[in-house]
Amino acid sequence: MPSQPICSKSSRVSRNMENNEKSITCHFCFSEFELDLAVSPDFSGQVTEIYDCVVCCNPNKIVYEVVVGDVLTLQVSDGNE
Repeated sequence: MPSQPICSKSSRVSRNMENNEKSITCHFCFSEFELDLAVSPDFSGQVTEIYDCVVCCNPNKIVYEVVVGDVLTLQVSDGNE
């Protein structure tokens, strides 16, 4: 039986979404890792998401402000709150 390809988050992004790759530092272990934030080019507002650290697996709460598809600010805090 042929193996199924593993889809990454970026491969599932629809064509009308832009990737904003950002580097963050884990709130717990202080390791740096990359996130691909898929944002619609016409979206403006605040987004809150939880991302697990790729090193320690603890949850990081990511809050970012978007203006017309561009990520302007990004904050990382404890995702256990």
